[in-house]
Amino acid sequence: MKATTAILDHSVEDDAGWLVRKSRGAASDGAVYLHAPSCAFQAPGGGENQLVRTARGLEGLGIETRPFSPWVDRLERGLLLHLFGMSREGLELARAARVRGIPIVVSPICWYEPAAIRALEPGLARRVAGVAAYRARSVAPWLPSWRRKLLGLADAVLPNSRTEARQLTRLFGVDPRRIHVVPNGVSADLLEAGPELFWRQVGRFDFVFFAGRIEPRKNPLGLIQALAAARLPIVIAGGAPAGREEYAKLCRQAGGDQVLWLGRLAADDPLLASAYKAARVFALPSWFETPGLAALEAALAGLPVVVTPRGSTREYFGDLAQYARPDRPHEIARAVLRCWSEGADPQLSRRVVDHFLWSKTAQLTAEVYDRITR
Repeated sequence: MKATTAILDHSVEDDAGWLVRKSRGAASDGAVYLHAPSCAFQAPGGGENQLVRTARGLEGLGIETRPFSPWVDRLERGLLLHLFGMSREGLELARAARVRGIPIVVSPICWYEPAAIRALEPGLARRVAGVAAYRARSVAPWLPSWRRKLLGLADAVLPNSRTEARQLTRLFGVDPRRIHVVPNGVSADLLEAGPELFWRQVGRFDFVFFAGRIEPRKNPLGLIQALAAARLPIVIAGGAPAGREEYAKLCRQAGGDQVLWLGRLAADDPLLASAYKAARVFALPSWFETPGLAALEAALAGLPVVVTPRGSTREYFGDLAQYARPDRPHEIARAVLRCWSEGADPQLSRRVVDHFLWSKTAQLTAEVYDRITR
């Protein structure tokens, strides 16, 4: 198998296309305004997918949603403001909403991991400062910060797991009474996909599948290096965000002819769904995940899953996945090889269907909206 980049013509609109359609014109009174940092969709990932899929689910329940546009929208016309992710930009918008009496919901989509800080922050000074800040917050959550201010403005905070909820309280002093856990989800449409499209356009062979940004936190280089000796074919779907081009180059060099590169595929691209069905194992040995939408999609598709133990992954996958630390190549290789030989536990897919579909996410979100707008 030769390393390549598949250049394929897909007609399905991606998340950015949905945002463009929804942003045309002004919203009617009572719309839910959705906000993510302005640069978010320049390199879409799980957080952006969460915003779009939640919005689509809410619209299925009859709730109008709209990406907030500062050029045409006025906060006072909206039902509420829902911020996805935490940013200084979001803080300023939340302050403006608070002055106008508009309820504020925050989906933080965050995780603070000392091991990741030590491994990923550039330079010794940044690493020492990052770990010190984490430890200080662990014992003094009342310390001021813009994140604490943002979370303090929210009428409701929607972490993706109980694990994340406890961390928000421990590090930022968020009142547990304002926390409502809303898990991440996946689309049930994936159950209808088959491997045939992948077989026709890419090839028919067994492989380890990785889907995600090509960046250090997601650790595709660690996966490639861990599986070098095993010589298992790897297929990678994802693009490098701005500033990570050199890292992506290292990944391609390390992968050689063992890795086939698909490039970035939109979340609703049928080739992505087909790749899940065609793969033999899915692996996401990141530095942390909450829990990794790609891993959830793979689990729903019936794949055995190897995932990082850092973050909220155990809360989602329990004992039905294999766990491997990102800085332990032998653990990654051992977990992948075990999945390769044993296959998936069928209970994993059923667990996702029962608890982690976007319809469930939308329903829980709508209940929070109703509670804070009464």
